[in-house]
Amino acid sequence: MTSPYLIASVVVAILAVAISGLYFSGLLDVDSPLVAPIAKYYFKAKAEAEAKALQAQGQKEGEDFVKGELKGNKQASEFAQKGLGGLKDL
Repeated sequence: MTSPYLIASVVVAILAVAISGLYFSGLLDVDSPLVAPIAKYYFKAKAEAEAKALQAQGQKEGEDFVKGELKGNKQASEFAQKGLGGLKDL
């Protein structure tokens, strides 16, 4: 009976030979018809994930701004109440 390790080794060897053949023939270049759709799909998904992350970060910053939790908002409101020397009366 054949060992599962022998079968796995043969499968890995066949895959290695096939991939190296594709690589050396130039079919695994970025602009090849085999890799281009996969690369396009990968980079599109990566860009969409990055856009969602930036949008979520922007929403969080916008909520903080509206709530007045930002350090600069507190400083500005304190400054507006105190005024700048005698300029508040103007």
